[in-house]
Amino acid sequence: MKTTEIRIERTSSYGHYRVTGLVNGIEVSAITTDSQSFDYLNDEDNEEKHEQALAHCEYKLIQAYENL
Repeated sequence: MKTTEIRIERTSSYGHYRVTGLVNGIEVSAITTDSQSFDYLNDEDNEEKHEQALAHCEYKLIQAYENL
């Protein structure tokens, strides 16, 4: 499955973040409590943490897509 346009933002609930993106061209969103993903998704200076955050967000989006 192809995931693109991944972004993460805070929600109004403490410690919860909304991950949104396109999976196979369909917009999908999911909730995560992984604060490191929020911290490192857009931080490409720390490549290892960025890759981990990206993988986590992709996983959450694919799970949400499969449950549509």
